[in-house]
Amino acid sequence: MRPARAIALSWGLLVLVAAAVTSPAVGISRDEGVYVEAAGSYARFWPEALRNPAGALAAADRFYGPNHEHPGFAKGLFAVTRTVLSRALGLTGEVQGARAGAWLLAAFLAMLLALWGFELAGPWGGGLAPALFFLVPRNAWHAHPAALDLPVTSLMLATTYAFWRSTSASRGRLSTAGWAVASGLLLGAALGTKHNAFFLPPLLFAAWLLGSFRGRQESHGPASEGAIGTVRGHRFPWALVAMALLGPAVLVATWPWLWHHTVPRIQAWLGFHLRHENYPWMYFGSLMREPPFPISYPFVVTALTVPAAILVAMLGGVVQSVARIVAAVRGRAPQVSIPTEWLLLLSALFPIALVAWPTVPHFGGVKHWMPAMPFLALLGARALVRTGRLLWPRRPGAVIGALAALAFAPAAWQVAHAHPFGTAAWNELAGGAAGAATMGMQRQFWGDSTVAVLPALNVHAAPRSRIWFQETPALAARQYQRDGRLRGDLLVAAGPEDADISIWQYHQEFRDREFRTWTELRTARPVAGAYLDEVPLVQVYARPGFWR
Repeated sequence: MRPARAIALSWGLLVLVAAAVTSPAVGISRDEGVYVEAAGSYARFWPEALRNPAGALAAADRFYGPNHEHPGFAKGLFAVTRTVLSRALGLTGEVQGARAGAWLLAAFLAMLLALWGFELAGPWGGGLAPALFFLVPRNAWHAHPAALDLPVTSLMLATTYAFWRSTSASRGRLSTAGWAVASGLLLGAALGTKHNAFFLPPLLFAAWLLGSFRGRQESHGPASEGAIGTVRGHRFPWALVAMALLGPAVLVATWPWLWHHTVPRIQAWLGFHLRHENYPWMYFGSLMREPPFPISYPFVVTALTVPAAILVAMLGGVVQSVARIVAAVRGRAPQVSIPTEWLLLLSALFPIALVAWPTVPHFGGVKHWMPAMPFLALLGARALVRTGRLLWPRRPGAVIGALAALAFAPAAWQVAHAHPFGTAAWNELAGGAAGAATMGMQRQFWGDSTVAVLPALNVHAAPRSRIWFQETPALAARQYQRDGRLRGDLLVAAGPEDADISIWQYHQEFRDREFRTWTELRTARPVAGAYLDEVPLVQVYARPGFWR
């Protein structure tokens, strides 16, 4: 087996096993509960359609109606893994069965990073790039839930990788046409996962166009130096043609909701995502409340959530890429592929810049610019390798290994320390969870931290108590019950007015819910809670007599 493939397979297996082993501790997030429920509905569509093809359109409306504001590819994968692992084999509960689809795409992302990192910086690049991505605590957390953000990141990376292969000399086993077709199919899968993949073709075209200027130089350097072959120039982007033809076809084929009324439903789908009104001052709390701060939102959150040493490596990679472009344009670095540099650089910066645009809706966390993170990891890996070679040309491996240890040790500790509260992880610059809370930053989001108080709830809640889960939706509560993690006799309340027990999760924009809980339950003293570095993430309040 070739070294690149061996590294890629090793990383894929490691990520798959790690995600599966650590997933049970991760709670069900607000969005994930909806996606798991939708996946269960999707799983019932295909047997129905096969039994009665004439009624397939009516069945599509019935079974794909839940969560029809998001496409069907990733949720269809969740449906397959849930059906196989949970229903057919009985190996897992329904949530873990659905999550297996996300684990597979996380493993796929790790393999792609290893392969591309190997092309850019040799074996060290292939080994370091996945680590730079998955040792960011929030990225590691996103490898667990059956949600859409890491899957679309994986598929957008795969589309970009296929595009790069189709336009460069480094084709591998497929022909230029083969890679172009692959990029079209992969774009369709990305579009079928989440709408932000629509930005990918214009970005790839812009990178190709910028690379066409002063980009027709010969490349003779070895793969370990970042060169991509010995061909003059870069090819016409036939992959963009394949994307235009195959992308929409795959989107429609994998989303039966669009099999009729296609155009109106696509318009409604896109229109839904243009009407959100979530802004970053809701996320930042007291640190950033007024415009024009929104423009700095993704940059600040990235700077305060990526472990400091990994952040330095990524920033160094961006600077190195800019320097390589400048040197190549001036004719001082003929071994540099300008098209490749533009592709990596724009892919690393555009998703963050897009979310920074003031009119773009903003949400808590890092998920909406996560597609930038694999490319920052690739650039960071190459920068670490290059730094090691410059510091000690005779023994670069020793220096690279030492640099990697310095970068990865504190990051690995942060991943382990924050688990399973990955959305509550803040880095050294923020002062960890405590420092971020002091600054008024959001302590967590998505409602997944409720899982930490379920054992106490099962032991102490009075029979048939009515629970207000607040940030955890009723769907997730019922999924906990079906998976045996929450007592089946407990009921879901609609608010503190009809609740016996209230589970409050710290969200800056919803602090009024805590005050409502105190007023209705006539107590401000929690009976249980979950904490990270002594910072309360979730607290439980109970009426007298309902907590035994």
